[in-house]
Amino acid sequence: MIQPAHATTAPEPSAGPPIEANGKPAHLVARNMAALVVAQFITTPMSVLVNAVLGRKLGASDFGAIYLVTTMLAVGFLLVEWGGLGQVAAEVARNRSAAPSIFGTGLALRVLLVLGLLACLGPFAALMGYDPVVRMALWLCAIRLGITSLGSLCNSVIRGFERLRWHAFAAIFGSLIDAALVIPTLLLGGDLRAALTAQIIGASVTLLVQISLVIRLKIGKPRLSRGAVGMLLGGGFGFLVLDVILKLQPYIDAAFLAALAPSTTMGWYGAANRMVGVLIFPATTLTYALYPTLARLWTTDRPMYDSMVRLGLRSVMVLGILAASGTILFADLIVWLVYGGAKFGPTADDLRILSGYVLLVYTNIVLSAGIASAGRQLRWAAAQSLCLLVSVALDPLLIPWFQANAGNGSLGVCVSVVVAETAMVLFGLRIVPRSGLDRSLLRTLVRCIVAAMAMGATGLALRSVPLIAVPATVAVYLGVLWKMGETDPDMIELVRSAIGRKIAPPSLPAA
Repeated sequence: MIQPAHATTAPEPSAGPPIEANGKPAHLVARNMAALVVAQFITTPMSVLVNAVLGRKLGASDFGAIYLVTTMLAVGFLLVEWGGLGQVAAEVARNRSAAPSIFGTGLALRVLLVLGLLACLGPFAALMGYDPVVRMALWLCAIRLGITSLGSLCNSVIRGFERLRWHAFAAIFGSLIDAALVIPTLLLGGDLRAALTAQIIGASVTLLVQISLVIRLKIGKPRLSRGAVGMLLGGGFGFLVLDVILKLQPYIDAAFLAALAPSTTMGWYGAANRMVGVLIFPATTLTYALYPTLARLWTTDRPMYDSMVRLGLRSVMVLGILAASGTILFADLIVWLVYGGAKFGPTADDLRILSGYVLLVYTNIVLSAGIASAGRQLRWAAAQSLCLLVSVALDPLLIPWFQANAGNGSLGVCVSVVVAETAMVLFGLRIVPRSGLDRSLLRTLVRCIVAAMAMGATGLALRSVPLIAVPATVAVYLGVLWKMGETDPDMIELVRSAIGRKIAPPSLPAA
């Protein structure tokens, strides 16, 4: 492991808030998660609304172009960020006096790498033979992502100080400014170019807000540091390898889909993919709040680390099975409300298959945080590489088969994604420190399955009245879990802390 940057930097006594809230890691994570949940309740509808307007106004073909270039650029920008999102947050959380050198050096590196990537876009587009629409989308999306990457560095520093309320504010602001610019542009007749330009302007304004928040941390003047360069490039390598693998899989899927199926199928799959991103936000929110605390507890309080990993896994089981069951029951309703059934009807079938992915990725997201905070990200990356093999092996077979037999080749991609994610859960459970796993996880899984069966029966009985069915199924699911005793103090710690009640942290494992 590369030594943290504090080996080469002087301390800044004024930098940052106290490490814990009332000495309780669970309460700190709960408070941070509460801020992120509030942000998500605002940003998620905004994101859904923006995507709905994009899909309805631009059509499946242009919407698919956005998904294709965004997927490609996600791989390229991994070299820009170099695993820094996780590494910066962890290093700042462990040693906040290193924040000025980490931020200053990271900012300089990222600007240089963004400029280098933009210089490569022209030759790359010519080599791939993209049409003018895709080339235009590639350039504009790259500029927006370059600006967003600088903002992500600011967020990582804020995250390292465990002030996720500030991050939540920036997320809310960015989502609102994006919607305020993009939606009127499209409603007034703007095309793809105008919409992407509006997003660039929104990202620029958001970056200014994120920089101002970093300044408010009073970390001191940002500076360049040779030690910070070594930490960012060396320490971030494991995160980079993992990120490359995670981003390559959707790119491979998109490339096969573009080559083996009509362009409209890319739009259908892209729409389903966006909806999955909304469905998994509870897990990403929990992990975003949990990771910096886990990174610190791994070195300072191993029993509490184990307890927090268990709490995270139990929480995402409850939420993941709820989200997956709801997706199966209400996929048609979701697509009709967001995108309209006329152009995006087949997206509902994609969502039903991807409900399995939703359930699995909930678990993998928390496993990834536990594995990375324990410094085992390279082993996790090696396991994740199997996902690439699954896509390469299954996509060429499944996409043409589903296209010929169901008229929707994207269903083949959905199946291969679920197969790959199943393998990752099994590997993740073997890589994460075993001390964080016990029989309570199996108990939670069984209870959630029973609750999901009751939820499914309720949904089928009330499917003709969806306005009643949706809240009724959620109530039945949560009611069954409560009746079975699954909502114990450990499980409700995060929720109750969100409304200001101070509860003891999760019980530690027996000595």
